[in-house]
Amino acid sequence: MAKQAQNWNLTFRLASHEDYDAVIRMSYDIYGDTDYLPAFFHSFIDDPNTWIFLATVGKQVIALVIATITEGGLAYVSTSGRVAPAWRSRDVIRKVVRYQDEWIRQNRPTARYKRVTTTHPIALKHAAKYGMREVFSMPYVEYNGGPNLWWRQDPAQLAQLDITGLPDVVPLQGADDDFCAAVQKWLPAGACGGYDGKPVILVDWDPYTLSPANLHLLQAENRIYMLKHKGEASLSLSNTYPTAAGRMMSIQIYAMNFSTVLKHMLKHLQDVSRSYKNDDLHLSVFVGLAELEGSVHVFCKDTLQMENQLDTEGRVIMWESDMLASHL
Repeated sequence: MAKQAQNWNLTFRLASHEDYDAVIRMSYDIYGDTDYLPAFFHSFIDDPNTWIFLATVGKQVIALVIATITEGGLAYVSTSGRVAPAWRSRDVIRKVVRYQDEWIRQNRPTARYKRVTTTHPIALKHAAKYGMREVFSMPYVEYNGGPNLWWRQDPAQLAQLDITGLPDVVPLQGADDDFCAAVQKWLPAGACGGYDGKPVILVDWDPYTLSPANLHLLQAENRIYMLKHKGEASLSLSNTYPTAAGRMMSIQIYAMNFSTVLKHMLKHLQDVSRSYKNDDLHLSVFVGLAELEGSVHVFCKDTLQMENQLDTEGRVIMWESDMLASHL
């Protein structure tokens, strides 16, 4: 059911497949030509645990936010907040987020905890203002490279870079509590501060509790690799999707040192190059241990010969709130 706000005849409702053109037109400049929404819009609509909330004026879509239920129904992730250029600085995003939260309370009452990840300084200010607490901060790098890079057409050349002496990373198979506990030590500081006290990992910008059930659930949409060596365990996840500017690839690595990080990176880069040799590649790499960020920068720039896309250090921050407490 649509809900109307007092200002500007603002109306809120859930999106449908028919809203695709209006949504993409409204948000065309949000991420330039690297927006993920065109690739995922229809699957979001079809997902029974995901909803796109729209703010409209008349027939014009002017803002949206997306919510996805996670943790077996106990939490939801709020993502993709965006406002049409002409409507920014009018408090529209706060209104559509409030509509989203009210809708979740009424229709998914078990989803008590709300999770958000963001890098935008204004968003950080508002998250704290509205009762969200920071759980952890994680560094990331962003690099871009075309299909003519030395390793793109023949990804087997990447194997020459592996001088670690470590065993190969392998697809995740039997995730269990012991494996999750072994990975936990490589998470960002504070990442064990989720609502249930369990560690939290980032998966393509979305936070999930590090648990066997979640890892098995995420295998359907992500490549997940593991490495066990001398009692240590590491974990990496990657996802890739097309955009107007090329293929986006996100890799998250939870490992103890750069040698292990390198093993994981090389595997994911071989995968994407074998499958997508002719696409420009926009790569984001998240590392659990902040002290490994510099080594990843050097590897992407000097060895892979990719171009840095960030003018400043990249940090993604996860926030969480107890919606029951904030509603009281």
